[in-house]
Amino acid sequence: MNVVNRHIKKLTQIFAISLLWFGSADARQASVNIILPATESATSEPYRSEFFTTESSPNVTVKTINGNIEVFQNAAINGVQVDLFVERSFSLWSGTRNLDNFRIILQKRGNNIIASVEDRSRGGSSRRGDIRFNFVVQIPADASTDLRSINGNILLEGADGKHFLQNQNGDISVSDSNGEVRVISSTGNLDLRNLSGTILAKTVTGDINIANNEGEVRVRSTSGNIFVEKLSGDLAAATTSGDIITDFTDVNSGIYLETVSGDVHLAIPQEYGYIIMGRALRFDLGGVQQTSISRQTQDRNERNIILRGGDIPVQMATVSGTIRVSEKY
Repeated sequence: MNVVNRHIKKLTQIFAISLLWFGSADARQASVNIILPATESATSEPYRSEFFTTESSPNVTVKTINGNIEVFQNAAINGVQVDLFVERSFSLWSGTRNLDNFRIILQKRGNNIIASVEDRSRGGSSRRGDIRFNFVVQIPADASTDLRSINGNILLEGADGKHFLQNQNGDISVSDSNGEVRVISSTGNLDLRNLSGTILAKTVTGDINIANNEGEVRVRSTSGNIFVEKLSGDLAAATTSGDIITDFTDVNSGIYLETVSGDVHLAIPQEYGYIIMGRALRFDLGGVQQTSISRQTQDRNERNIILRGGDIPVQMATVSGTIRVSEKY
C-alpha cells in the first residue's frame, strides 16, 4: 500500500470514529451550513401561493419566525395575493430541516386573511436560521395589516387603514400609506416616508428616518439618531443616545424634542409665532433673526424664547449637547 492510500485509509477511519462520538445534539452544533443552489432555494418560484377574494377593508395578518415580509398595494386585484418563498440551507450533519417541523397557515376567516409560519419544535423560534420564510403580499388600498417577524425586514407600501409592524432583528420601512401606523423594533432602523395620519414608532437600537409626512408623529429610540425632513404636523421625538435633526414645512399645535446625549436641531417655518422652552449646555440661535425675537429669558441652562408674539409651544432638551434653532424663509 503506497503512502497516499495509507493516508486516505487513515482519514476514513478517523471520520468514521467521529460519527460515533457525535450525538445528535452535538452533531447539530458541529454542522456546517452550505447554501443550496438557487434551484433549490426557491428564490424564483413561491413555495405556496394563494389568492383570497375579499370585501372592502380586509384585515391582513402576516407572521414569520425567520424571514422578510413585503406588503404593497396592487389596485389591479380584487383581493389579497399571498406568496410564500422558502430559502433553505443544508446541514452537513443533519441534512435540511424537514418542513414538517413548521406549521404553515394560509387561510381566510371572514374578512381576515392570515398568513403565518410557526416552528412546531421546542424553542424553534429562537434557534438556528437554516430556513427562511419570506412573504410577499399584495393588498387593496384600504386594507389594515398586522405584520410581525422575529428575524427579518418588514416593508409596507401604499395602504390605508390601521397598521402594526413589529420585529426583533431587522429594518422596518413604511411608505405611501395613510391612517394609523404603529412600528416597534428591537434592533433595526425605521424608515417612514410619505405618510399621512398618526405615526407611532419605537426602536431600541437604530435610527429613525422620517420624510414628507403629515399628521401626528411620535417616535422614540434608545440608541440612535432621529432625522425628520419636510414634516407637516406635530412631533414628539426622544432618544437617549443620539441627535435629533428636524425640518418642518408646517406646524399644527406643538413640538417636543428630547435627547440625553446628543444635539437638537430645529428648523421651523418663519411665518408662525412660537414659544420655545429649551434646556441645554449650549444654544445656537444664529439661524433666527433678532427682529423675530419678541422676548428672551435665560437662567443657567434654561432659555425661553418668544418669536413673533408666541403661539405654538416648542419644548427642547438635551443634557450634554447643543440646541440649534433656525427659521425657514
